[in-house]
Amino acid sequence: MKSTMRFNEVRDATDCFSIDKAIGMGKIGIMYEGRLPNGWNLAIKRLFDSKQYKREFLLEIRILGKYRHRNIVPLLGFCVEGKERILVYQFMSNGRLSKWLRPLEGEVTLKWPQRIKIAIGVARGLSWIHHICNLHVVHLNISSECILLDKNFEPKLSNFGKAKFVNPNIEDGANTMFYVSDGKKDVYDFGSLLFELITGKTLKELSSSFSTATNLSGNPSNFVNAIDESLMGEGLENDVYTLIKVACKCVRPSADERPTMLEVYDTMKDIWGEGH
Repeated sequence: MKSTMRFNEVRDATDCFSIDKAIGMGKIGIMYEGRLPNGWNLAIKRLFDSKQYKREFLLEIRILGKYRHRNIVPLLGFCVEGKERILVYQFMSNGRLSKWLRPLEGEVTLKWPQRIKIAIGVARGLSWIHHICNLHVVHLNISSECILLDKNFEPKLSNFGKAKFVNPNIEDGANTMFYVSDGKKDVYDFGSLLFELITGKTLKELSSSFSTATNLSGNPSNFVNAIDESLMGEGLENDVYTLIKVACKCVRPSADERPTMLEVYDTMKDIWGEGH
């Protein structure tokens, strides 16, 4: 379990939760950038309602407090004081993936090596929580909004508030145990994320241009015209097309037809290498 932190520590680190320190607002709370006296940068999430979001708070502590993985955001500590419920994470200097996939005019766009590194990293993280860690966690909320990027553009899974545990042998007294058959929802969401990495558009935005949803798992050539312009003309067409084919398999309409995350990760690793 990670260490508890005093409320005055996180309050002082954020200049009394100054609006100038706010870096994001989610469904359950506001994220602030904070700094400790020793110079450490933190990302501090202050929950809106400690009773309403008790389950989300407990899940973050239970999962992120127990596990360390290169593609999971590190939880450094938490605060429980009065009505306050606060989670303290390692600060990720490049922020959310979503802001890089929809840059404003004049902003830097992601190059192909960064995009494939992010794709492989997310696949690695998901396959690990599905198949390796003993709780066998499914995330159930994968999107570009919950993928954080460190200074080297290594992706980190965050926002485990909707996660469920697959392992039926673990007794749970905190109302955080839910049983699911597999992680095929995560596989589908990962496929959607791949489309966004390739095109800059969400799967929903892409699907609106097709007459039926089955086209999403059909011929990958359907998506050629939607590929991000910055990826074209660089001799990357084969790589991009290959990643589209992986995405198409992940979003097949029937969950039984989709691969597991471990199969997806192994496929990508075989094509592009573990350390791409």
